[in-house]
Amino acid sequence: MTRPPSVTGTADRVLWLDGLPADQLAPRPPLDGDTTADVAIAGAGYTGLWTAYYLSVHRPELSIVVVDSGRAGFGASGRNGGWCTAEMPALLPGLIRRHGPMAAMRLYRAGQRTLDELRRVFAAEDIDAHWRHGGSLYVARSAPQVDRLRGWQEVRDKLGITGLTLTVGPSAAEQIGLTGVRATAYTPHCAAVQPARIARGLLAAVERRGVRVAERTRALRIAPGLLVTDSGTVRARSVLCATEGYTGRLPGHARRVLPLHSYVLATEPLDDATWQRLGLTDHRTVADGRYQFGYLQRTLDDRLVLGGRGAYYRFGSATDRGRAADRRAHDRLRRTLGELLPDLADVPVSHRWNGVYGLHRHTEPEVVYDRDTGLGHAGGYGGEGIALSNLAARSLAALVAGVSRPETRLCWVDNASRRWEPEPLRFVGVRGVSAVATGADHYEHRTDRTAPLARLALRAIV
Repeated sequence: MTRPPSVTGTADRVLWLDGLPADQLAPRPPLDGDTTADVAIAGAGYTGLWTAYYLSVHRPELSIVVVDSGRAGFGASGRNGGWCTAEMPALLPGLIRRHGPMAAMRLYRAGQRTLDELRRVFAAEDIDAHWRHGGSLYVARSAPQVDRLRGWQEVRDKLGITGLTLTVGPSAAEQIGLTGVRATAYTPHCAAVQPARIARGLLAAVERRGVRVAERTRALRIAPGLLVTDSGTVRARSVLCATEGYTGRLPGHARRVLPLHSYVLATEPLDDATWQRLGLTDHRTVADGRYQFGYLQRTLDDRLVLGGRGAYYRFGSATDRGRAADRRAHDRLRRTLGELLPDLADVPVSHRWNGVYGLHRHTEPEVVYDRDTGLGHAGGYGGEGIALSNLAARSLAALVAGVSRPETRLCWVDNASRRWEPEPLRFVGVRGVSAVATGADHYEHRTDRTAPLARLALRAIV
């Protein structure tokens, strides 16, 4: 077998950021000294901007200041794989186990409705998200993966959640051109999007509603009534943290959110004949069934975007892995492309990038607001933040505004996780879980049997 070429000459080129219109790239000035506001928010990604948006809806009289160390939406919000999904296949069993079936079902239903809410806001605020609502196809390529798809369907059936179509056997292989397909599960609850356009469009929307966004303004400390930055201090009744995987940079928050690295690449545009052979004539998103899984989608300009999920963690919760580590990760991703789609083994790659997403110790998203101190935060989406950040922001904004909403009664509200272990235990534990997942994938591929103790070991992180 010919080894796929290494990914070269495309270091940290993000397809979504390259595709931003010129009018969305105008920088916002940094904070210019001390100021006051009703609400101060650290982080101008999805969570921070959506929270500001819904606060301005609930309480338009509030003054709101949002700060970001870089450019709004240029972190994880502009660097993800472009899936806007309401499905939570990995999260749902844990929600049932820890909160009960009714609470899990309410959160899941709220996630489904979030897709409609996003479309409503995009239309109202004239945000061109490149929205393609084609659903998702989850693919099993081994017997254990088929069993996991069946298990996912059983969990949903017990909760009364419909809409998942399971196909097993030769007819499943006809649905998609990936190698070795044995079963598929299709759900309509996903859209492919251009995530950076969402972030920058949302930035413009909140500014039209009177929110001040200060870019190139690094948050240095959060305390009751204070958001201290390198360009001045914001004094505010409510101070909210929306920094997701970058939270560890704030004093006292180093162990609250674990930053994990996810890697993505994009090919040059493919012709129609290639898309026909691949079985991707529409805009379904696709994910394979490994623990360290790959996911892909077809973009509006006919590129294939492939992402790889895994517990890529650097000692001390660092958010920069270094060029050598990034190149190795992208080379592995390129080999995955050749394995899943041999026709594309040698296709030119135009972009490659990575992003940092956040994970809490209990592996769930959480929304926390303390009315006495005015401190709050939301995040920990585990890489599924395009839709979940909107729902979490609605929860947080309603709590801060003091309005009664169904979102404030979801199980993630005030569900604060315990902190991650100190180093080196954190590093050893996360890397160990990653090694178990990788080993389990190799074992199942080689033997077609479920890896011994894999599920137990992977649940030990919770």
